[in-house]
Amino acid sequence: MAAASRLALFARDRGVRWVMFGWTVFTVENLIMSEYKAEIKQYWGGAGGPRAYQTLYSSLSGLASFSIFAAYFRFSHFGVMYSPPTPAMRSLAIVFRAAGLATLSQLMPPINLGALQIALGLYEPPKDLSPQVRGAMACPFDFNAYASRGEVFGITRVSRRPELVGLAMFGVGGALVAATATQVAFWGVGPIVAFSILGLHSDRVQRRGGELSPTKEAQTSLVPFGAFLDGRQSWSGLREELVPANLLVATGCAFLYGAGGAIRPAWMAFGRKP
Repeated sequence: MAAASRLALFARDRGVRWVMFGWTVFTVENLIMSEYKAEIKQYWGGAGGPRAYQTLYSSLSGLASFSIFAAYFRFSHFGVMYSPPTPAMRSLAIVFRAAGLATLSQLMPPINLGALQIALGLYEPPKDLSPQVRGAMACPFDFNAYASRGEVFGITRVSRRPELVGLAMFGVGGALVAATATQVAFWGVGPIVAFSILGLHSDRVQRRGGELSPTKEAQTSLVPFGAFLDGRQSWSGLREELVPANLLVATGCAFLYGAGGAIRPAWMAFGRKP
């Protein structure tokens, strides 16, 4: 009975309704734009269809996202309030945020930590190296690292939609330390529902359009770690292909974001107010 009462209070909260309305618009807009991609490209812009389609898609997604953030900033500190999180909950939130950022970090080119030493003047590349090599050493990212890899590698072994998984895990971390029902809807309920629906739909659309190859579908799973549980993937393969530098930076950012005000930079404060 108590759980039902809390759920009813959550559903009646004005901020929750507005935030979930935004997430619903975002989800429906993405479903329609991906489901009818070919038709919109053909009829919206004629010869310039692909460009017109992308412009329309980006505009609608931007407006939907704006509605979510507008509702969050308007209602995030009002309405149904929750007790401050326990130290255990705060620790768990940092774990989820770190896992989310770590997942997203593996989609980026490897971070070249040595470039920071060069930028700060702590290290000078040997003069006998070619300008191309010296330039690569000073570049903060190795943009050619994934050029020779196939379509299944690294974090895609965990899920073939790692960007959705990473964002959802980061959101769960925010929901665990939420101060209001609106914050729970923004960080947790909205993203989990929206990304689950969009992930399932993307498989269908990509399969139909030939973007999801039989090989990738056979070797990966949409559900995180599903391919490991049924033996299609191995932990050793994942360990060999993860980028340690990216994991280190992602974990550090998660700690700073979840730390107290004395450690966390002010610009990273976004969410619960004490």
